[in-house]
Amino acid sequence: MKKTLLTLLVCLMATSAFAGSILYEGFEYANQDLTCPIGWVSDDGAWLCGYMEKDHNRLPHSGNWYAFSNGDDAWMYMPTYLFTSMRYRFTLWAISDGDFQLEIWGGSVPSPNAMTQLSTTAITGDEYQKVSAYVTDIPADCQYFAFRAVRGDRGSYLTIDDIDVDMVEQYTFEAEAITGDTAMYPGTQATFRYFVHNTGYDPVDITMHPSNEFFTDFTCSHNGLTSMTIPTEPDEIVEVTMTATLRPEIEPGTVAWLDIQMTIPCNCNTAMVTFWVTPLDITLTDENNAIKMNVFPNPTTDYVTIEAEGIREITIVDVTGRLIKTMPYQGSQANLDMGTFDEGMYFVLVKTEKGIAKRTIVKR
Repeated sequence: MKKTLLTLLVCLMATSAFAGSILYEGFEYANQDLTCPIGWVSDDGAWLCGYMEKDHNRLPHSGNWYAFSNGDDAWMYMPTYLFTSMRYRFTLWAISDGDFQLEIWGGSVPSPNAMTQLSTTAITGDEYQKVSAYVTDIPADCQYFAFRAVRGDRGSYLTIDDIDVDMVEQYTFEAEAITGDTAMYPGTQATFRYFVHNTGYDPVDITMHPSNEFFTDFTCSHNGLTSMTIPTEPDEIVEVTMTATLRPEIEPGTVAWLDIQMTIPCNCNTAMVTFWVTPLDITLTDENNAIKMNVFPNPTTDYVTIEAEGIREITIVDVTGRLIKTMPYQGSQANLDMGTFDEGMYFVLVKTEKGIAKRTIVKR
């Protein structure tokens, strides 16, 4: 229920913050193969439209229509009024079988003589690459934007799809979690990592507001600094580390989470990341419980063997309670590769048909 409500809340906030900012999205429609995409203006045969069932080699991929050109100098225009006082971001995916120059232009009429070049990107290789152009100098009376494909010494075609044209607001930002779900003991500390991206065109200070329902003792670090407020430049991506202690009174089996709400001084945009936490029960994982379990060799430098009847799941956590690895398993003996683990002490929790057993493993 919590996750559903969060999803709804984030969707509502995103709608409010970015409503009307997207001017154009992808090639959603086309007449048929080998014609210019609907809504676009192009010289005959300069740009053609196709349809592909598969998702190519990357995500995200929102549609299967695409445009391609095999000319030496091909223009394609879209009527969209761009304001000189606004900033815009063009993003798309492109692939070629050789060397092409992909240029973005803007102007008053669909003609090269009336266009001003806004950005340029070299497209090479046989895999899709994401093109992102941040455009600030919009020409006066700009009623069209255009894509121009210029063929180089090698190659015969250039394909583009999934185009987005967005208005960039003065103060906007996004956040994305890096670390996933965590299992930890009440009273221990865990580390949570996430990205913050300033997507506006002015510097902005972003302040963290972690929820204290399940956690306490917060520390926020970024770029070598410790502070709950993060100064960011336009288009800067900052990796943030938040440490927090799971409250000792939290009952095992509780559905726990850490929400980190973010605000900026103008209060015109917000973002949030959520980390889900499983509180572990030390009483159910006593070293001396009745479940027969062997772990050897211990200490270990690489592999460790775990023996217990009716193994169903194996979980490894470090001494801070951070979830290292979890895997379903069926059988009575499992080999765990710890060769890439850092030296130190770990807990292995083994769920069996009779309950849960815990052992300490030392990695040398």
